[in-house]
Amino acid sequence: MPEILFASQPIYDCDGHIYAHELLYRHETGITAFEVGDSVATSEVLYNLCTGLLEYVEHIKLPVCVNVSTEFLLSGLFLPLAPEHVIVELVERIEPNDEIVEAIKRWVAKGFRFALDDFEFQEGWKPLLDLATIIKVDIERTPFDVAKQRYQELQHLDVLWLAERIEDETTLQKYQELGFDLFQGYFLARPTAVEGRRVPSAAATQLTLVINQLFAEDPELYEIVAALQTDPVLVVNLLRIANSPYYGLTRKIESLKEVVMLLGLEPLRKWVLLIVAVKGQAPEKTKLILTRAYMCSELARKKDPFNRLPGPAFLVGLLSGSEVLLGIEKQTFLADLNVSESVRSAVLNDEGELGKYLQEVQQFEYDLAMKKPLEGHGDLFDIYQQCHFLVDELLNNIVID
Repeated sequence: MPEILFASQPIYDCDGHIYAHELLYRHETGITAFEVGDSVATSEVLYNLCTGLLEYVEHIKLPVCVNVSTEFLLSGLFLPLAPEHVIVELVERIEPNDEIVEAIKRWVAKGFRFALDDFEFQEGWKPLLDLATIIKVDIERTPFDVAKQRYQELQHLDVLWLAERIEDETTLQKYQELGFDLFQGYFLARPTAVEGRRVPSAAATQLTLVINQLFAEDPELYEIVAALQTDPVLVVNLLRIANSPYYGLTRKIESLKEVVMLLGLEPLRKWVLLIVAVKGQAPEKTKLILTRAYMCSELARKKDPFNRLPGPAFLVGLLSGSEVLLGIEKQTFLADLNVSESVRSAVLNDEGELGKYLQEVQQFEYDLAMKKPLEGHGDLFDIYQQCHFLVDELLNNIVID
């Protein structure tokens, strides 16, 4: 069943065209962004945008407006979306001290745009006026005469003026005549719940090794790939993000190494940190699919004299567990991934050399679970013991301080 991922409210220009979409935190339990905190709310909205629905292309044609917390602004990190795709909203809860102003200057230098949300023209916010792209005026809290005076006083600024909470046509016309550029409110459009499939994230305890490698002083590609292979939920989510409209791939994915290379180190770091903020996955499911992936890879290594297939075989084993890991049918999940035909046909139909490896491993899993004789599987039981031990060691050695 579809789930609520977030809400979206359009922002219009003077000609009635949509200029941007403001993304709002929504949860089916009714918990609010204030209750979960700004950091978690922002993380979930962005995560759900890029993993929950890949065909909602309306939100890549125009910028999305998102709130960020004080902690995120000061963290030294930046949003994982390219600056042209996002407008950062500074809510009134942020206190613009010297540290905040310097942090925003660094964001602006990276190309990010800022909107001053619910702006009330308080003295402390003046240092941010020259850094802003949009000034949002809450017309319910700011009388029209005050808004008019401030608008005229600040005409020297290179900003767009947005009137929010437009409730009727008369008010809309009044602010249009004043010279405002953008408009938002229930009269124009109410927030709309956007539905999709909420994709669970990796457990934080399973991300430690990945984070250690990603943020090493001299990160090594192969060590990052090895760390990612300890966490199948993280890998499938990164695949989904990589194949979202924001990171549309132009080449086929054959291995985790390619995923890392195509995403790039900095976006990869940012997404991992965002994923940490989202709810985790059951370790039993992780262990089952991770063991399967390693078994497929080891089987390929033993049988492929040219050593071409261990990487793709690992990916096949991993993707075959999308329903177990994510609750998404393989056909649905693979429809949105730009994987090679050999990987796709192996996962969906057990076809090709990769499909044969997967079929062998899954038949072994079934016989093992049903306590059937395993002699007919040749050395697969030895491979299973080896991979099962490896997975146990990997997961047991991941510790959060």
